[in-house]
Amino acid sequence: MDMHALSKRGFEFDECELKVKYSIYHTDIPLDLSYEMMKVLEYLLWYVPNINSIQSHRNELVSSLNFENFVFGLIKNHMDLQNKDVVFLEYIDPEIVNFYSSEICVNSQKLILTKQEEESKTDSLLRHIRNAIAHGNFNVVEGLLIGFDYNDRSNDIDKCTAIFKIFPQNLLNALKSLDSEITSEMLAQVALQRTGYHVERYKNNGNYPKFDLFVKKGDKKYALEIKKYEDYKVLPHAEAEKLIKDFTGISKDIKPVLFINTSLLRDETKERLKNEKVIILDVKNINKMLNNRDILKEIDDLS
Repeated sequence: MDMHALSKRGFEFDECELKVKYSIYHTDIPLDLSYEMMKVLEYLLWYVPNINSIQSHRNELVSSLNFENFVFGLIKNHMDLQNKDVVFLEYIDPEIVNFYSSEICVNSQKLILTKQEEESKTDSLLRHIRNAIAHGNFNVVEGLLIGFDYNDRSNDIDKCTAIFKIFPQNLLNALKSLDSEITSEMLAQVALQRTGYHVERYKNNGNYPKFDLFVKKGDKKYALEIKKYEDYKVLPHAEAEKLIKDFTGISKDIKPVLFINTSLLRDETKERLKNEKVIILDVKNINKMLNNRDILKEIDDLS
């Protein structure tokens, strides 16, 4: 896709009175990096989720294709990026590479990325930035990080797989959010709020058993519990019994809701939970609520 076709898709190329000329090659060795840029490097090398580092932990939401638009939307907000600044392509035309290769506007950010099959948008972004920095295909120009990723070491413009032009502080904010905000709790909370529910974190007032979120809409009240079992493909009998016990006997004026990957549950466990009047929400349900469909009410009305 060339520049004209990309512009028709809504992507806006840089426009400024005076572009700054630069070279991808470092004149100062080693490069004099700001505090924010050094922190970015530390996160990318060691701490971002799902990478091959003993300091990294698993976060299935970051890599989830089901929720990639939700997660990448949070990342874009933290990076202060708009839709006109970001595009995912199957192939980056050399004309586009040349446009950014020797001069840039330093007051705007852009992401032009390719994405592998079965790779989330956020994983794609992190992979490309890490690759470009690891291979030295980047520079910092008046505080702006500019970089290119290639699918081999030749730096052939026909093989460019990513171009990024971003402010390090914004990227640092986004990297920090991977741990603090991109959680199942936040996902459920946003999904419920988008469909008009009031959501509160659990507060122990003695009236209800402990659960993750208190949810209310009109005269309807719900106790929502989020369960993640990363070590199981199918929930063992003992864990299933414990789960059922946790939902037994909740107060009559509040309905229990379980957010879980339903592939973990045997049909028998699902039936027993339903007999306890437990509403089960899975990935597909939460996605529908993120798209403003009140699936909780629909399930509740049928129960």
